[in-house]
Amino acid sequence: MERRTVISGKVEHAWKVERLLQWLGWGVGCLGVAAIAVFSVFWALGDLSDEQALSLLIGTALASILSGATVYAAGVNVGLGAERLSLAAAEADQPQPGDTAARTTG
Repeated sequence: MERRTVISGKVEHAWKVERLLQWLGWGVGCLGVAAIAVFSVFWALGDLSDEQALSLLIGTALASILSGATVYAAGVNVGLGAERLSLAAAEADQPQPGDTAARTTG
């Protein structure tokens, strides 16, 4: 039973980490979109040359948006792992057919 409590605590922690990583992923992705908008405005105003603007836009898209997607995906992966651990622990608690402990003497 003590082992089940430890596993249960780890699963709860993993779900908290999942939510944090997903929020962080959305935040980084939104920050990247905002940066692209700002660079586009600077480009439209003529403060950036075409070459500078394109390199900033592509660099921002690759760095921030893909990083945000990676963090979000990591959060989903942690959540799936927590769910698998939870299911495995619940399954381990149930008696299996053919277990000697499940048999009654008679």
